[in-house]
Amino acid sequence: MLKRRKAFVLLLLSTFAASQLAGSAGTTAFAASASTTTAKTAATVTEVSSLTGLSAIKLGTTLSVKLGNVGIQSQTGGNILTYTLTYTNNASSSVNMVNYFSKIVTAGGSIIKGIPVSADSAVKKIAAKQSTSITYYANIGTAASAKGLKINMYGWNFSAANYEQRIGTFTIPSNYSLSSLTGETRKVELGSIPVNTKAESAQIYKYNGKVYAKVGLSITNLGTKVLTDPGYSLYLKSSGGSTFTLTLDDSSSEYKVQPQEKKTLYYMTEIPSYMNVTKMTLQIAKLDEGLKLYLPVSSYSLPAAGTADFTVAAGYTKKISIDSNIVDMKLADASVHADNGNAVWSYQLTLKNAGTKAVTLPAYELAVKSAEGYTFPVTTTAFSSLTLKPLEEKLIELTASVPLELAQDTLELQMVAPAGSSTSSTSSNGSNSSNGSNGSSETSTSSSKVILPVAYFKIPYSLAGNTHITTENSITNSYGTFGVTLNSLQRLPWGSEDIVQAKVTISNHSSKTITLPALTGVLKVDQTDLSSSSQLYTESTSTVLAPGASTQVSVLAHVPYTLDFSLAQIILQETSGTSTTQFLSLGTTDGLSSGITPLAVGESFKITSTGKKASVKERSTLVYSGTSNNLIYSEVEMNSEETRQTDLSRLYGQFKTADGQYFEATAIQSESSTSPAGKTLVTFWANIPAAVDTNGLQLYVSQEIADGKLTSAGTAATAYVNTSALTLAPVVPTPAGNLTSVSLYPYTLAISNSTGTITSGTTSLALAFNYNLSRDTTYQMGAFDHKLILHITDPYGQYFEKTLSLGTDLAVGTYGSYTTTITNSLFKNLSGGTYKLTLYDEFQGQRTELGGQVYSVDVVTKAASTTDTGTTAAAGNGSTEASGS
Repeated sequence: MLKRRKAFVLLLLSTFAASQLAGSAGTTAFAASASTTTAKTAATVTEVSSLTGLSAIKLGTTLSVKLGNVGIQSQTGGNILTYTLTYTNNASSSVNMVNYFSKIVTAGGSIIKGIPVSADSAVKKIAAKQSTSITYYANIGTAASAKGLKINMYGWNFSAANYEQRIGTFTIPSNYSLSSLTGETRKVELGSIPVNTKAESAQIYKYNGKVYAKVGLSITNLGTKVLTDPGYSLYLKSSGGSTFTLTLDDSSSEYKVQPQEKKTLYYMTEIPSYMNVTKMTLQIAKLDEGLKLYLPVSSYSLPAAGTADFTVAAGYTKKISIDSNIVDMKLADASVHADNGNAVWSYQLTLKNAGTKAVTLPAYELAVKSAEGYTFPVTTTAFSSLTLKPLEEKLIELTASVPLELAQDTLELQMVAPAGSSTSSTSSNGSNSSNGSNGSSETSTSSSKVILPVAYFKIPYSLAGNTHITTENSITNSYGTFGVTLNSLQRLPWGSEDIVQAKVTISNHSSKTITLPALTGVLKVDQTDLSSSSQLYTESTSTVLAPGASTQVSVLAHVPYTLDFSLAQIILQETSGTSTTQFLSLGTTDGLSSGITPLAVGESFKITSTGKKASVKERSTLVYSGTSNNLIYSEVEMNSEETRQTDLSRLYGQFKTADGQYFEATAIQSESSTSPAGKTLVTFWANIPAAVDTNGLQLYVSQEIADGKLTSAGTAATAYVNTSALTLAPVVPTPAGNLTSVSLYPYTLAISNSTGTITSGTTSLALAFNYNLSRDTTYQMGAFDHKLILHITDPYGQYFEKTLSLGTDLAVGTYGSYTTTITNSLFKNLSGGTYKLTLYDEFQGQRTELGGQVYSVDVVTKAASTTDTGTTAAAGNGSTEASGS
């Protein structure tokens, strides 16, 4: 087999080796052409950045190879050359690549074999009728240019020296540039996604005694997937060969390019102040994990670098590029007033996204600098996660305090980029300068924060007038122009405290849709700060206000029941971390309302909260009469008006008497969600003194909240909103004259007959009754805390009681039976008589009679063979024994 394989290789090579070496269409032809071209253009050499002019080399009658993508990456252990060979197989069968290899010949005459990179090392064959590209690498030592390099193609020839037969040579043109030319677009692959790339800009920043270079690289995603950061390394290379590691600038913090999208990313590095900044290049390299080497991906000639100027004249706009978007910045207004030896400044900074995509601004640092050289920080959270949609404009309000002895008419508002990541710079040729040396290399790392100015806004000087916010005002803040109305200010009870509740309507008076921030509310009364118990509730879940639209918010706080005050201040603010920004403030000395206009008996009110819409009305109200206290028991039906299954609002209730007393009610409500158009029954009850008149009784019903949100089942409420007053119609239940139908809602019990049987001479009376028990399922209900008490009065007037559980002791359904036995020593002499069954509804220890009925006792003569034990228990469904008292 080995002999046949050698013969085949020799035969194969003999078919093309002679023609290639004799100068057929290949490198020799190109060399002749190049020689002629060189002679014609000796005076002016034009650089090229593509190798498309090199002809393909034929490796056989059906296999050819073409050179492309030559790159060099500087490394401390020797520079790494990469080149890509594209093999085209026109045969009908695959070609084994073990028969071919390539070697690099450096300008100094060194010959180095090319080795496939890790990603291509597994390619062993070229499939039939296919083209396959393989990238090779080689360590070329100190060589930093491709000029003079040759790449020889070889095949095995066992009759040649070393068995290697050179088939052809690719000679890199002397005018070839490893970098794309200035302004040229280059197509490459980043993270296996094809992209068009272009070096867009280079700019020099000088700040705080340091010099930084910032380069812009545009990327157009030509693929079908989103391009995210592939983890490649980028370097700035000087004309002298020094390289500096680049890091992504904060303005390009999101490396994400959608398919067909074009985005410019900006990179930063610190450079020496003495470095020559002409003819710099941008290099991209990626780490080959298998080889532990950085391999070149692409290189770009950078445009001429300019030096940045940060000063912005008063009234002018500064254009900032952020994530390939232009953001217009302008100091729109500045006013000042004197306060205790300081000039207190207020600024309005406008920001507008002039681009076509949403952009998130960096957390800029702001300060006011005087002509005397003093700097005063401006604290703000406005730039924390600030995102601007296309064409969206934001107004940011800032304040600063500057001593009056400093000149106020020459101040600057300085905007500085946030601190970036630590950067490292790598210097080849021995130093961080742009001048090359003897080919040695060293790496120096500087761990410093890249902090650069964005703009120095000249501050116009003008005095501000005082303004006051009243009940109806037009205000302009960082979010837009609004109309603000104080709708109501109420004081309502909350246990032993009161709740002060202010309702405010905010209307969008601008011509654009406005998104409100996440607001918090604070209430202050006179000199008392109620912020510890303050909370803000908004009716709508949407924070977007279209032009002319409005939203209503409620600000609440607890106050002591005994506290009197005359001034209330309502503050809405945006909180970020430990700092807050005031959105608006309202102050009023208007009196507080403590009453609510009641609804007529039977009238309902609406709950309009988003996702919890419902109508609410009284179903029934009962009075359980007691000795010293009466129990008020009110059933309220809540009918869902939603079209989806939903958790309706948790309700809070208070009974209010005609003379103004409030009794907090306990609510019993289902914890389950309610179906569309479903009904839920909510029960409220409270004990009130028996002397309190229940005529004119009202039930104040509210929605429970905690932490500014409507509560869910199991969450304790800390306040309530949206109170309505239901006028109740309380009744004292009248017991039924018999037990053919008694109601303990939602149950209805009908006892059709009852029998009492005793064997003469015994002490046990067996009682039984037949019943029908039904349950109304119209309403979804909470826990059923009622007890059904069976009160039995025997023929001697003594009574016995049993507590029956509806649905358990008495099953829902028809033709049920229940038996029990009562024992009394007097029954030995019983020869007849009657007994009475009375049913009571017991709730929270208070009872009301449902009805009663008298039945006859049937005495049975004892059989002669039966031994009288003195007790008899009647067997049956639910059989039990009752004791009398």
